[in-house]
Amino acid sequence: MTVVDAIDWTSAGVPLLVAVGAIVVLVVDAFWPAGGWRRSGTLAIASLAAAAAWLANGGSSGAIVAGFSWVILLSALAVVLLAQVLEDDAQMPAGESGFLLLSATAGALTLAAADDFVTLVVALELLSLPSIALVAMRRDRAAAVSSAWTFFIASATATAITLMGLSLLYGVTGTLTYEGVLVGLQDDRVPERTTAVVVVLVLVGLVFKVGAVPFHLWIPDAYRGASVPVAAFLSVVSKGGALAALLVVLAYPFLPLQPRWDIFIAVVAALSMTIGNLGALAQRDVVGMLAWSSIAQGGFVLAPLVAVSLGSDDILSAPLRYLAVYAIANLTVFAVAAVGLRTLGGTSYAHYAGVARRQPLFGVALVMGLLALAGFPPAVIGLVAKYVVLQPVMLGGYAWLAVVMAFNVALGLVYYLRLVVVAFAPADRVDEGAVVTGAAVRGGRGTTIAYSVVAIGVVLLLATSVYPTLVFGPLP
Repeated sequence: MTVVDAIDWTSAGVPLLVAVGAIVVLVVDAFWPAGGWRRSGTLAIASLAAAAAWLANGGSSGAIVAGFSWVILLSALAVVLLAQVLEDDAQMPAGESGFLLLSATAGALTLAAADDFVTLVVALELLSLPSIALVAMRRDRAAAVSSAWTFFIASATATAITLMGLSLLYGVTGTLTYEGVLVGLQDDRVPERTTAVVVVLVLVGLVFKVGAVPFHLWIPDAYRGASVPVAAFLSVVSKGGALAALLVVLAYPFLPLQPRWDIFIAVVAALSMTIGNLGALAQRDVVGMLAWSSIAQGGFVLAPLVAVSLGSDDILSAPLRYLAVYAIANLTVFAVAAVGLRTLGGTSYAHYAGVARRQPLFGVALVMGLLALAGFPPAVIGLVAKYVVLQPVMLGGYAWLAVVMAFNVALGLVYYLRLVVVAFAPADRVDEGAVVTGAAVRGGRGTTIAYSVVAIGVVLLLATSVYPTLVFGPLP
């Protein structure tokens, strides 16, 4: 029995094109370093566009994988555009950062397309190591290195645990291909206790990348140390790749073990939603709030996985559809933070006091982005997304988890609305315990591009709120 499958070059084309683009960015920057983000960004965008063209022409092994790949590619494109705002190169050196962003994106795409556990582990590392380097890359903040070390230690530990689980899995099944593992785990001679241990150990690495509790402590530290575009990348691209792999692993090779992993996923989802929201309530900084919010959103996106054994297309696509809405809303708010860092002088709530009165686009973006994350009108698309992930939980018989989800929707609304109120309130009436530091600076080409990302995000949120079928199709 083979340990890994032969390479499917059709599916491999998407991550390969992105990886080639990463090498081109690094080589060009090494020999012609004067171009900065203008040239590195152009090369990165060309690479992502080539990968998107390949994907559009059937470069995927299935509809679900293709959907995740589109979310990853378009989110990476948005991050590259946001990076243009950092024109001074102090936070994200153009050549190195472009190379690392594309390398990590290739890892996320490979995670989504993997069909054996060896490829999965390699993809996890290809996603993790460049992401760690991106956090450490920030030259204007000493805490970046400390944050990167925390990220590295947590990542290495999670990978080691996953490898331990894979060694047991290989001992039990004699293979590491998804198809071979599926067949091997259906053998009645496989000890139940062994398979229970295998499930938990193997899933640790993927749950870590999703940023779910109890493997979440690296997230707030990494977001604080990283530049705003890197934090945006970690919140969407990294999460998307891991979620795609987790969905495929649970719905295919680990499907026979569903009674052993469904309660694990349910508990992790419930803890992530609750602890993430409680952590976000204490924040007085936009990026800090988004860090804890991403943990909570990780719980929502994991919740429908408890019902994958039912095999319905609507259930299997629920995490993808929720991720798509989360990506649009989260990147819109991160785009506001990226512009705000440059034009307002910081990302604390105090910096945003009354900003919607001075810059109406910021006001609309914050209202639509934050309320979409909360699942509350007028951002109807967020409400529909919450329904889409709640329905599989009910069908799977997890009424208690549905109650936890409803409670956390209300809890999340508190801190999302708080920032909206700050943005619309007069500056002298805001007391959020934050100290305004730094100074606003004149905008430039990068700031204009970031404003464009904000505007695109607003348009997408408005359009999908009016026509949710653009994302979800006919609702069940």
